[in-house]
Amino acid sequence: MNNIVRGVASNRHLPSMFDLATVGILGITFFPDRFLQGTFFVFYSLFIFTLTLLFKPRREYTSTPLVLLILWSLAMVFTHNNIVVVPSSVINFYFNVSIMFEGFIYILCGFLLFRSLITHTKQPLLYLILLPISLIPLLKTGLYTGSTTLGAALAVSLTIYLFIKKEKLLGFLAGITGITIALLIWPWIQMKFICRPYLWIELLKRIGEHPFVGQGFNHTLQPDSMIWIRQIGAVVYGWIYAHNDYLHLASCLGFIVLPLLCWFVVETIRRIGNTIYLIPFLTIAIASFFQITMFLPNKAALCLVVASVCISQRRAV
Repeated sequence: MNNIVRGVASNRHLPSMFDLATVGILGITFFPDRFLQGTFFVFYSLFIFTLTLLFKPRREYTSTPLVLLILWSLAMVFTHNNIVVVPSSVINFYFNVSIMFEGFIYILCGFLLFRSLITHTKQPLLYLILLPISLIPLLKTGLYTGSTTLGAALAVSLTIYLFIKKEKLLGFLAGITGITIALLIWPWIQMKFICRPYLWIELLKRIGEHPFVGQGFNHTLQPDSMIWIRQIGAVVYGWIYAHNDYLHLASCLGFIVLPLLCWFVVETIRRIGNTIYLIPFLTIAIASFFQITMFLPNKAALCLVVASVCISQRRAV
């Protein structure tokens, strides 16, 4: 808590015009329709990037793994499509639709949003102050579905942080508390977890079928974040969320994205260091392995905002 207070004290200046304009990205959670969320995510990210051309950067940020991921995903657009340029148009209608739903546009705009916030935000904590308001729609969904992934990821991240800070007693207490809560609700955890091994096996099969270039993103405009599972035990399911961002992206773009994602996570952890902002970033990184996060525009936007704050504030604590 003292670290956060010191962080606030070191950022007493008021938010800039850029901050006030870009904080609107948090409103994405209030769009009820998934398609509208995706459209808002793409165009508001481009809007934020355009604003950066009017302001001087406040900090530098480069990331080799993210650049390689963008270039690879762009190459996969051409790999998974037969693109035909018609004489009457610079790029034909099919190619426009393909890029919008191929996934590349979301990866690119996500990077532009992420980097713009890191390099140009004057008051990063403004986003964290307003974040609880944008979480209201997601909390309603979480309470309805009984999601436990985020809470578990937060508990693990807090325990890791305490041990890194050499607060061994607090670390043991946090770990024991988390294990105790898990044991008390173990039947519920088992019920929520039962589909994940089946989904991960299906994703690994897909990676094995096309290990180098993947299967591409969905072209039928159905949710890219869902996998068809015929049966789990004695229960017949159907379309289920993939519950693993890393494996799902690898099934779409090939195995090469896994080392790039790991490289980015390690790179970011080193940037953040042993500050308190390591907790929210680790929470996002861990939760994304057990649920769909970055494939959903509303959750992805919030995660990118939080991650950008973690990197921006690493020197403020």
